[in-house]
Amino acid sequence: MWERKNALWERSERLSDGTGAATKSEEDLHLCKRTADGRLVDSQWAEDEEECRRRCSGWGDEAFRTFLCSRPGRVLIAIFVMLLIYLTCLFLAANRATSIMDVNNDSLPKSGVNTTRAIEVLTELCDSFEAGLISGDSCNRLCYNRDWKINDYYEGNKVVVVMKDGGQTAVFKSIHPSMDDFPRIDKQLTYDEFSDKVLDLVNDELRLGWPRHYKKHLMETLWPTLRRTPGESMNAADRASLWALLQQPEFILFRIIGTCGQFYSTEILVAFRMKGYYMNLKGKILVHIMGTLKLFYEFLNEPLQWCDVRFDNLGLSADYPKRFVLMDGDMVYTESRLRAALQGRPCATDADCTIGDCKARCTADLTCSDRTDSNLE
Repeated sequence: MWERKNALWERSERLSDGTGAATKSEEDLHLCKRTADGRLVDSQWAEDEEECRRRCSGWGDEAFRTFLCSRPGRVLIAIFVMLLIYLTCLFLAANRATSIMDVNNDSLPKSGVNTTRAIEVLTELCDSFEAGLISGDSCNRLCYNRDWKINDYYEGNKVVVVMKDGGQTAVFKSIHPSMDDFPRIDKQLTYDEFSDKVLDLVNDELRLGWPRHYKKHLMETLWPTLRRTPGESMNAADRASLWALLQQPEFILFRIIGTCGQFYSTEILVAFRMKGYYMNLKGKILVHIMGTLKLFYEFLNEPLQWCDVRFDNLGLSADYPKRFVLMDGDMVYTESRLRAALQGRPCATDADCTIGDCKARCTADLTCSDRTDSNLE
């Protein structure tokens, strides 16, 4: 018994005077095991046992600190910090995106809507349809029972009717409320002569030089009934309706779901609004919209020019929830069409050479130049 105690004392002396330092941790563990076994129970060694237990309990923390100070430990810490920063940024970005967008609920009728005027316009439209004066692939459904549930109605630079149709929201637009407000087409024209006039009108609006040998494809694109019923020609109601629709640039440029007379139905868009404290982000969002317009370089012969840059002209598409779209395309032009509208126009100052947000300069010969700004300015 005393021999074991003497050996333990000698080992402790070697550790205290610096000898055997290379095996300090190993000796500590060995010492702790011996004392933990209960073999050092003599009161003479109580202080040594207490010191041993203190050193033993700190051994795990010391090893952990040693690992963290090593190269693998530092790499692990760096990865953990970067992951924490990434998750924090992701959380904040998600919260901001959620709070930025606040959309209107169009499922309920708005207060103050002139439903009487809206019903008058729709009644005149359906009366003309039943009399065989107009046509369109949406007329049958629109005029079947005339039980219209008007959600919104606007009459200004254009007429917009928002209604519930079979449980779904439908939007119908026209620049005039009545068919009588549009120019008439000569009823004596043959179909070939009529389609030539349609081609000329579209080329005048877009300035893309649509060739005549693609006239059949153009007519089927503008009036899909021709594709669904091959061999059937357009009757007088079809021609009158299409001619009225072609007087409206938005009908030519936008995605159209259906038509009835002079009214065309567009895809459902939810108005996009931003809270006041995010007003400084408007410019960044509009830049993304401009980037979308520049994609037309890939689909058309030339890019589109947007001359009505307003934040409230943006909407969210039900089919593409992450895509911003224009709610009003009346001031969207092809590059050639805008150049024809600006260049050569008589002017006295630069103020005479603007179309919405598209600007040109008044030259020395008192005529307007081509557009001087761009979609991104």
